[in-house]
Amino acid sequence: MALELCIWDMSLDAARDLSDYQFHIMQLSAEYTADKGTGGDEVLIGVLQNKPDEEGKAAEIREVGISKVVCGDTISVGDLITADANSHAVVAAGGERYVGIALEAGVEGRVISHKVEFGYANETS
Repeated sequence: MALELCIWDMSLDAARDLSDYQFHIMQLSAEYTADKGTGGDEVLIGVLQNKPDEEGKAAEIREVGISKVVCGDTISVGDLITADANSHAVVAAGGERYVGIALEAGVEGRVISHKVEFGYANETS
């Protein structure tokens, strides 16, 4: 059962229609602008909480707390997660930027909870 705890959300402009990307990982694409995350080598900034339906609308990004996120592959409890090319959560490889720690297991397409936290995965992770 996915749960949430909002401690800090940030509002940025949506780079485009992001209405299909609620609970997907976002990246900074321009000044004060969020777009869908495309990988662990990008500037990942959190998880989209709402459904902005056109460019320039407010995109609410979870920066601190517990958020729901859509899995792009199999994830285990405690895995460090990053974005795949579709902004889904996948296990971070060594050297990739991660956006959280999985609080529950999931498979592709499932919504799970994760603790929002930022860092770089160790080569042995």
